[in-house]
Amino acid sequence: MQQMIGTYDWFLVFLSYVISVLASYTALDMGGRINAARGRTRLIWLCGGATAMGLGIWSMHFVGMLAYRMPVEVHYDVSLVLLSIVFAVIASYIALAAVGGRHFGWRNWTVGGLFMAFGIIGMHYTGLTAMKMNAVIQYRPLVLSLSVVIAVITSMAAMWLTYYFRDDIGRSRIYRKVGSGFVMGAAISGMHYTGMGAACFISLDHMNWMSNELSVETSLIAYVIGMMTLLVLGIALVTSFVDKRLAHHAAKLHESEQHFQSLFDYNTDAVFSIDLEGRFIAANPAVEAITGYSAEETVGRSLSRISELWSTDELNWRFAESVKGIPQKFEMTIKHKQGKSIDLSVTCVPIVVNREVTGLFGICQDITEKKQAERRINDLAYRDDLTGMPNRRYLLETLNGLTEAEEEIERALLVIDIDRFKLINDSIGQKQGDKLLRQLSDRLHHTADEGKVIARIGSDEFAVLLCGIEGGESEAAAEALQLHERLQRPFTLGAHKVHLSLTIGYAVQSVAANGEMLLKHADSALFYSKKLGRNRIQAYSSEMDEASEQKLALENGLRLALERDEFEVHYQPQVNMQGQVIGAEALVRWRHPEQGLVSPGLFIPVAEESGLIHLIGERVLRMACRQNKLWQEAGFPPMPVSVNLSNKQFEQPHLIETIREALQESGLEPKYLDLEITESMMAADANNAETTLRRLKQIGVQVSMDDFGTGYSSLSYLNRFPIDKLKIDQSFVRDIAHESSGASIVATIVAMSHHLGLQVIAEGVETQEQIDFLRDKKCDLVQGYYYSPPLPPDDFERYLQNMARSAEPA
Repeated sequence: MQQMIGTYDWFLVFLSYVISVLASYTALDMGGRINAARGRTRLIWLCGGATAMGLGIWSMHFVGMLAYRMPVEVHYDVSLVLLSIVFAVIASYIALAAVGGRHFGWRNWTVGGLFMAFGIIGMHYTGLTAMKMNAVIQYRPLVLSLSVVIAVITSMAAMWLTYYFRDDIGRSRIYRKVGSGFVMGAAISGMHYTGMGAACFISLDHMNWMSNELSVETSLIAYVIGMMTLLVLGIALVTSFVDKRLAHHAAKLHESEQHFQSLFDYNTDAVFSIDLEGRFIAANPAVEAITGYSAEETVGRSLSRISELWSTDELNWRFAESVKGIPQKFEMTIKHKQGKSIDLSVTCVPIVVNREVTGLFGICQDITEKKQAERRINDLAYRDDLTGMPNRRYLLETLNGLTEAEEEIERALLVIDIDRFKLINDSIGQKQGDKLLRQLSDRLHHTADEGKVIARIGSDEFAVLLCGIEGGESEAAAEALQLHERLQRPFTLGAHKVHLSLTIGYAVQSVAANGEMLLKHADSALFYSKKLGRNRIQAYSSEMDEASEQKLALENGLRLALERDEFEVHYQPQVNMQGQVIGAEALVRWRHPEQGLVSPGLFIPVAEESGLIHLIGERVLRMACRQNKLWQEAGFPPMPVSVNLSNKQFEQPHLIETIREALQESGLEPKYLDLEITESMMAADANNAETTLRRLKQIGVQVSMDDFGTGYSSLSYLNRFPIDKLKIDQSFVRDIAHESSGASIVATIVAMSHHLGLQVIAEGVETQEQIDFLRDKKCDLVQGYYYSPPLPPDDFERYLQNMARSAEPA
């Protein structure tokens, strides 16, 4: 007996290493697919992966054995070869099952690694045992032990790497996985060739030695097995890659669906979908929170059936427009399940699939409280609290609305004044005087047939608007005479009879005329009638246009005043609730060389009509900035000075540059300039107004809304425009009293402003009662004669000094 020395076919050795690397990479990749799969799919991946991995490992070993050239003819026991394959597949199955589990602890790692190692060892040495030749195999114990150690270490490392890469995401981890495959392949190959080195082949018959050349058939078998194994492993990897891509896309789709479902389920707005027949097909929980109807009660119902105040035609039109692919945003009122009405802001957007509209998404916001607040403020703003009649603001808007809507219908306006009402009120007392006004309004209401609007436009003035008159001035005169007679009948106040003396002025115009002008003409007729004597009726005539000549003279005087620098600025302090002066409003005054100070109420309207107001306003702006800087340099505490911007100024294209120049020339920091605007400026062109205001805020100046509450769209502007402060109009402050509409409006505005983070200034404060009320409602600042009238700069300085001294501790 003699030991045979074999040699290796190095190409087959290399082929076995390639198979080992590919089998290792397959194992690393399969771990991820098995971990991601569930149920029956996981079992399929486990079995398929174990088969591919086991065949790969077995093929590496078998090709490695075929690469070893022996000087004898070698045959293989098919049953033992199949058994070695079974060892490899079972070891792979156990390893992949351990790695692919949800919990991979040290126990799974140890048990799985040992089973895999023993499976590989069993496969290897079973494969050697399957060799049938004229020789026996003896093993070197030390090298055999080393091969076992290598198998265990290799299996443990393979287990850990497979677990580590099973959730791999990203290209960098793929590169690391490939590198790990090469390392594992080398380790497995090392175990095999170490095991081969442990085997000694002892010849039984020296005479039967054959050539040491590997037969063509044996080499061909190695190549076929290698190529088939590579094909199987390649198919397994391609299948894994395709499945991984599909799973990745499915995960992304599922994540996207979860995002949408979260947006749908947890949205505080009601979100629903409607099919092309107008029926609900899905609704989120907010639908029940807002409407009272659960998803089960809503799905399947028609949208038009839940409408209360909107017509079916309107809903059908909105629905049809949305189906055309045109998003819709509108408001509607529906009935809550409990029977109450709720206001909704509805947005409808089309659901487009493959460029076809398949349904609609609807988003509803509950705006009931907002609408109620708007209606309440509108009621308070447009109704007289004492009589419940429309007020002057309502009358003016009605006049302007008729001007725009009805071009060929004539109208007449009657203004009724109670002569010497103050004397009557003082005689009978305010309580009885209020009762008298309510009786008068009730009597007027009895005459309010179709086509009449009756309003209280002053403390002792009422107006009656006649629409669609056919007889012109004669019909208006007859109506005025009839009203005069009715209202002169005695009023009963307890045991007393009160007779009123009434003066009526009226004007007739086509509705194409301006509504404010019609009221102005009626007021002129009333004023003219009072000049001639009370308790009479007077129609407007062109003779009363003498006031126009006075306006022209006033306009010429304003132009001269600009040239002669006759304008000066007075300052009215703005005081907080602790009595501290923290700001001032700059108010223009005209000191005429002959007439002295001219009332702003006389020249401001003329300046606005003539267009001179923007020149006057620019001069006031520069003077206020210079004076404020002088006060700061004199040591007075810095404070913002408010300057009113007129409509004409606000529309000037160079407004921003003018303000910058005024600040630069004076050296005043922008934060100490507060520009006051009115709602009418924003209503004229909201988009341009928003742009201008944002440019002003970029400069750093403050912006206040003056006369808040006198317009009809304030609420929408508060959210849209960058405003720092609100100034409550003095008409509301003046009416502050217990249970009065003025008090309710003021309280509502203060609360709403604070909710929006705005400061509030109350104008026209004159009494302690008003101060107490505003302090109770937490108004921030007040301005009015209670503290001081507008003062010239020198007097204002002394006022500041006196206030500072009074604040010092005794």
